[in-house]
Amino acid sequence: MAYGSICRGLLSGRMAPDTRFQGDDLRRHDPKFQQPRYSQYLKAVSAFESLAARRHDRHVLELAVRWVMDQGAIALWGARHPGQLDQIEKVFGWSLDSRDFETIDTLIRDAVTDPVGPEFMAPPARE
Repeated sequence: MAYGSICRGLLSGRMAPDTRFQGDDLRRHDPKFQQPRYSQYLKAVSAFESLAARRHDRHVLELAVRWVMDQGAIALWGARHPGQLDQIEKVFGWSLDSRDFETIDTLIRDAVTDPVGPEFMAPPARE
């Protein structure tokens, strides 16, 4: 199982450079959502969005979940309201090919020069 298939909403395609995280939102402490990394990750998401639309007539969220599934995993992602699951049907009935995987790897390497690795798997403990 792959937890966080859309990376805390980053791969939903709904975040912008001016998106702010308030209150107890875990993204306030996640290094992927802190500059300069946040800009790098948004650049990658934009490239994924273009790839998804151009090659598959899909949305970046659908590409992200399909990528997880084509790795042989079950993709999990959270939804705060039912409308956030509307795209689930568009994940099925197609797959990525080796060219897509190579392109995705290249896009990541080109956009994210300071990646956050597995050392950050959870937010800091709350007091």
